[in-house]
Amino acid sequence: MEISENAFFQNEAFQKEVLRYMGCQDAKIDERIVSQITLMSEEASSDINAKNVFGIWDCLIEADTVTFGEMNIKSHALADHLRNCNPVVLLAATLGTGADTLLRRYSALDMEKALIAQAVCTAMIERYCDTVVCEIAQNPRLEGLHPTTRFSPGYGDFDIKWQKDVLKLLNAEKSIALFLSDGYMLIPSKSVTAVIGFSKEKTNVNEKCALCTNTQCAYRKV
Repeated sequence: MEISENAFFQNEAFQKEVLRYMGCQDAKIDERIVSQITLMSEEASSDINAKNVFGIWDCLIEADTVTFGEMNIKSHALADHLRNCNPVVLLAATLGTGADTLLRRYSALDMEKALIAQAVCTAMIERYCDTVVCEIAQNPRLEGLHPTTRFSPGYGDFDIKWQKDVLKLLNAEKSIALFLSDGYMLIPSKSVTAVIGFSKEKTNVNEKCALCTNTQCAYRKV
């Protein structure tokens, strides 16, 4: 699925997300900034090449340990998030190297535009992942089930070092050219890995921040 084929940036909700990532959600924004967001979104959508890879596995949860595929993860936060879920989906998604090129260019030329570009690309990868999860949910194996919110390595006690195992299990380096730095950061930078549980119970997928334990996050909605 190409982001350029979907008008992610042509609505007020997307602009509000960008403003939130800019730290301006409560401020009065003039038309110049709104115009810059629109222009930057259009430029970014033409430069990026969004890709994803995912897998579906049966999941076993015993106390604080989650097991699926070749992964045996000890994490109270992840186990609690996936409670009553089976199967689970492991997802990796990226905007590609084009987003990083755009960010580097504006960082060297114009700091205001660099800030907007960072926020735009962050909102785009989040919106892209939301759309991908909706498409995954149509898989026959997941019929009648509902997805949880995405839960990524680095959340709570789900150690960020699990990024390495996620990429290996999904063969993400070869399939979508997604790599890992020595510090377990994803390359390209505007990328996401996550676990999504599927259960018979419907969860509120729109309240991501309400499920996060980081109450000091600058981007927190609630």
